[in-house]
Amino acid sequence: MRKNLKMLSMLLGGLMVLGSLTACGGSGSDDPEPGPSNKMPVSIKVDYKANVSQNLLDVATVTVRFVGENGQVTSEQMTSTTWTKTVTMALPAKAGLNIQPQLKGAVNEGQYNLSAKGVMDYNWLDANGKQMEGGSSVSSPDMEALFFAAGLGQYLGSISSNCQLACQFGTDYSVNITSVTWGGNADGDNTQHTGIADDGATGENR
Repeated sequence: MRKNLKMLSMLLGGLMVLGSLTACGGSGSDDPEPGPSNKMPVSIKVDYKANVSQNLLDVATVTVRFVGENGQVTSEQMTSTTWTKTVTMALPAKAGLNIQPQLKGAVNEGQYNLSAKGVMDYNWLDANGKQMEGGSSVSSPDMEALFFAAGLGQYLGSISSNCQLACQFGTDYSVNITSVTWGGNADGDNTQHTGIADDGATGENR
């Protein structure tokens, strides 16, 4: 009887030790927790988007200028009401977007619903190209109004000067508003050489 109790005691003790080792070995409590806390970003992924009304495409050639992967300003023409582009740049980097409409020529009398908006979503990437926490979005003001033909030119110039975004991204998650030299007349008067003047524009259709 005493011998059986001794063997049972040894068996229970062994099981307790084994259970303790198994719990410690599988917990991983000493491993560093995943996440950006112990890593810094090395690149930034930027998703550009431009949205315009069909009326704007009908009366104007809409050019989108954006900062590409090489850090240079690139231009593309919009062929539909939505334009998108994704670029990835090594940090530190500058990203930017500009929507510039230019009147195609003479415009028929009537009313036109003109709207435009630029959006720039960004996400930080680690050395393996994996998305990290802390991404966000910036957007231009909502440019939307109903215009008579005589007032279109001035409003297109307003779209060019307001529908632009530019941010500087650092390796320490910093994001600062900056500026971009777009070239052309992104901030200029788009009524030139269109045959349309703004003389007839009023407070209601500007």
